[in-house]
Amino acid sequence: MGHLVCFWCRVSTLVCFTEPGDGVTADALRTHLEEHKQWLAALERDGRLFAGGPLLDENYRGSGSGMVILRAASEREARDIVDRDPFHARGLRTYRLWPWQLNEGSFEVTVTLSDGTATLT
Repeated sequence: MGHLVCFWCRVSTLVCFTEPGDGVTADALRTHLEEHKQWLAALERDGRLFAGGPLLDENYRGSGSGMVILRAASEREARDIVDRDPFHARGLRTYRLWPWQLNEGSFEVTVTLSDGTATLT
């Protein structure tokens, strides 16, 4: 089996923790949820989104908070990406970015969840 050049070695990996702003209701978020999902799907297609989804409470229900793991050349680029999230652009959510060092794991297939495709690389 041949080895490929590591995409992860050329970019920073950052975790974005996001939560509703003070006083923001679930209804306010639902109004822009489809646009938010489209933003995530575009990041996924562009190879910028490693993983993301809601954080759950102890009963496995949405807690209102979420997490997105991004591939970006720098923290500044990651902030530019996250600032374009429709929730953040409208001031409905706040976020914190944390650099993340990926140490373990392996990847041989790219599965794009939003459109149901898989690519062997």
